Amino acid sequence: MISTKYKDLYLSTTKEQFKKLSTLLLYLEKKPASQNLIENIFRLIHSMKGAAATMSYKKTVNLLHAMESVVDAAYNGDLRINQKILNSFFDILDILKQNFNSIDKHNKEIVLTKQIKLIKTLLNQKNTKDASKQKKEKHILGSLPSVAELTVSTDKLDDIGNSLDDLLINAMKIKNKAKGSEDVDFLKVCVDNDKILANLRRQLEKIRIVPLKDVLSSLPYLVREIARNENKQVEIVIKDHNISLDKAIVDEIVEILIQLLKNAVAHGIASKPVKGKIIVDFSLVGDRMYISVEDNGQGINWQDILALAIKNKIISSQKAKTMTIDQIKKFIFQAGISKGRNLNTVSGRGIGLSLVKAKTEELGGSIEVISKINKGTKFIIDLPQPLSVFRSIIFNLLGYVFALPLDFIDKIINLDDVKNLNKTKIFTYKKNKYKLISLLNIFDIKNFEPLYKYIALINYKGSKVALPIIRQVQEDELIMKKAPLIFKNNKYIKGVAVSAQGQAILVLDINNLI
Repeated sequence: MISTKYKDLYLSTTKEQFKKLSTLLLYLEKKPASQNLIENIFRLIHSMKGAAATMSYKKTVNLLHAMESVVDAAYNGDLRINQKILNSFFDILDILKQNFNSIDKHNKEIVLTKQIKLIKTLLNQKNTKDASKQKKEKHILGSLPSVAELTVSTDKLDDIGNSLDDLLINAMKIKNKAKGSEDVDFLKVCVDNDKILANLRRQLEKIRIVPLKDVLSSLPYLVREIARNENKQVEIVIKDHNISLDKAIVDEIVEILIQLLKNAVAHGIASKPVKGKIIVDFSLVGDRMYISVEDNGQGINWQDILALAIKNKIISSQKAKTMTIDQIKKFIFQAGISKGRNLNTVSGRGIGLSLVKAKTEELGGSIEVISKINKGTKFIIDLPQPLSVFRSIIFNLLGYVFALPLDFIDKIINLDDVKNLNKTKIFTYKKNKYKLISLLNIFDIKNFEPLYKYIALINYKGSKVALPIIRQVQEDELIMKKAPLIFKNNKYIKGVAVSAQGQAILVLDINNLI
């Protein structure tokens, strides 16, 4: 019977080691004679074998032992690393991944006999002429760090976060009650509680935040395997700029990237002799995150896309005559655009992009595409950064309570007298002109002409905007919660927050408002 007591620890450790191994093999493919890389790979496989032996996963041990023997022969100069060996190792990585999934879900290994025999045949290439030479010493306890982290699912972290949010809300209620109290000891307890809860939230956020480079390290391996199946040469460059993000968001982003990379390699980049290149770039601007995926492939022929839309009866021939390029671009994100035809022969796009668009919009973002024939294609994804605890101004409108994060507000103007601004388009303050936006128009509220007492001046991405507010402006600390499904299709609501009094507040999305 295989021990299951430490299975989660084993799998989380092995997952990290697996990612390191795939990365090292990618490096080795570029420098097959590097003794340093070969030694690091040996030590990593040796460590994985030891962990599998501890768990009594005998089939896994035998496969890793066979791989270790090949790497050992290469290190000692008895075997030269070539493309056949590397391809075999990459194939084994796929099998090992299936094996780990089986252990995770079914608590048993898969059959690995065929793979063990395959790896052992690689040793037939050994050079036996110098068999008598002294073997080099490998330092098993070398520089590769041992991984002792336990992977925690985002669902469990969400549960902890929700419980902590509830605790924070209760603490905020108690703090409000304490404001009118003269009990010094009670006030001190409230202050201490604030410090403890703030520290708990910081620690939870540290657990949730992961470096992009760690999560994206498996993408080069993915691109290599797709390119090998397509008989293409493709290089991927990832510019993460040392950005770290919430693990839940990163997991969603990876899903989007995988689909875009599959499309870029299989359909965007032409076959040999031109070497393909994909650049994935991340950037943070204000409260937005931008991700671009750019390739040097054959580009998209928009007229061919339009022809496909007509053929698949997405649009009529008559209406197609008046369509602009921006309108045609929307077709590649429709699920039926590639129906009945291999889009690879036309433009290199169309497969799975409807899923990419759906996932992006689910995260509250948008996607655009820029492409020219024989110049390549670039997808740009715009996503909001999630808020957790933030300070905001709060105001009422027709029984609803709205919030706008303070980070976006330059100033709150208290008008000398209430004013009717329903027909006003420009608001001037100290010779600066602000475009006036009305929530009544945005939410299509008619037959209501209020008198406004306050105006919030907003400077966002270079745009100067004035938001009129009727009354009851206050500042408070809010806790963002997941928005209910009823607001899923409302792009002006970023989410729902909870005040210290436990009141639900609609948080406005400044990006879409402007």
